[in-house]
Amino acid sequence: MTSPERDHHKPKSTLFMEEKLRKVARGATRRIATHRGAGIGMWNAVGYPKSGTVWLSKQLGTSLGLPVPLDYQMPIMMQSVIHSHWMYNEKFGPSVYIRRDGRDVTASMYFHWTRGLRMKRDPKYAARLQEIFTSLYGPKFDPEDAVGNMPKYIEYQMTVAPTTHGVTWQQHIRDWWDKPQVGHVSYENLLADPVPELAQAIEKASGKSPDLRLIEIAVQRHAFASETGRKAGEENRDSFLRKGIAGDWVEHFSQEAGQVFDQFAGQDLIDFGYATDRDWWKQL
Repeated sequence: MTSPERDHHKPKSTLFMEEKLRKVARGATRRIATHRGAGIGMWNAVGYPKSGTVWLSKQLGTSLGLPVPLDYQMPIMMQSVIHSHWMYNEKFGPSVYIRRDGRDVTASMYFHWTRGLRMKRDPKYAARLQEIFTSLYGPKFDPEDAVGNMPKYIEYQMTVAPTTHGVTWQQHIRDWWDKPQVGHVSYENLLADPVPELAQAIEKASGKSPDLRLIEIAVQRHAFASETGRKAGEENRDSFLRKGIAGDWVEHFSQEAGQVFDQFAGQDLIDFGYATDRDWWKQL
């Protein structure tokens, strides 16, 4: 991945062309993965945006001894681990899907979007985000007021946003649920007990027992502290890896925000193991 710091010094024309090449390459890579991926030996590390897919990709690549091309501008057609947010396709090769508490996903997405306002990598993307925020909150939008902004943001993510980027968090998880050659991990379990969590998913996806030694190396190499130089929980809102913990959503959800989320995905939280009843938001 390129960094905002490095992109800051590039002319807009260069940034535009690089982003255009990435989009074309991603589309071509998806077609290759669909029609040739299984034969080539391509793996998919997949999940809904802001669920930890980059982290999973790196862990999976090290565990399997495969390259992980993350910021490619040419199509990928080789044995590798591909990071994606694709919908399920039965033609894909072995895949590992990561799910994360939808409330954390939403909070993380909010901070990812407000960070996007400050990034120089894709000026059109930043302008589009500004347009969305202005339509939601007016011209005096304060990106730092996450708690106050969250109710409307949740509603947008559950209603308007899926019409442009595909589906909601809960729909994406269900699309990959209980499919052949798909192993599942949760973001929370990868934090709490990563080696067995990743091992069972690799075995489920491939039908083969993985090398636990390599998985242990992967877990250590790609831990939040190793990747960022910060302890998990130490926030940097200018970083793609903002905080690296589970349950941060409680800092940014008011009772109103919780009620809105429950209206759209309360039963899904229960089904995916993130809540025991529909009254969780009343405790906020």
